[in-house]
Amino acid sequence: MGDEKTGRRGTLRALAVLSGAAACGAIAAPGVKMLVAPASGAASGAARWLRAARFDSLEEGVPKRVAMIADARDAWTIERQKELGAVWLVRRGAAVECFSATCPHLGCTIGHDATSGFFCPCHDSGFAKDGARVTGPSPRGLDRLQTRVVDGAVEVDFHRYRQGIPERVELG
Repeated sequence: MGDEKTGRRGTLRALAVLSGAAACGAIAAPGVKMLVAPASGAASGAARWLRAARFDSLEEGVPKRVAMIADARDAWTIERQKELGAVWLVRRGAAVECFSATCPHLGCTIGHDATSGFFCPCHDSGFAKDGARVTGPSPRGLDRLQTRVVDGAVEVDFHRYRQGIPERVELG
């Protein structure tokens, strides 16, 4: 009779331990995923195609500054329809060139002049119409971004880059 009670108690004890472990796992798995997700960087480096402008709104060879607006995620917070930055779009035939409107020197906003091209008003960096560095302290030319035209709309693979260094390094 002693072995019979020990066997039943052992089985009940094993069932209780397994049930408790399953319940803890069901609670812990989503919690761990929530804590690890922001650090995993799953979305960084991925294409982030954002609609910028209608293709037919761009004049041939005339740069147009466009704000890049989308939902922004910072760790666990999502901010809806936030301005992430700006770009300069230049129509060249059936293609569109795109330059970041952020100066590679210290992150100032890049302006445009019809005669001289692009410029940084803060630190006197100048850039040619093709985005190449011409003068000033900027360590590189304007950062180019990929574009595509989908259903008559220009989309930009929007990324931001580290300032103050000669290499183009994407921010995470």
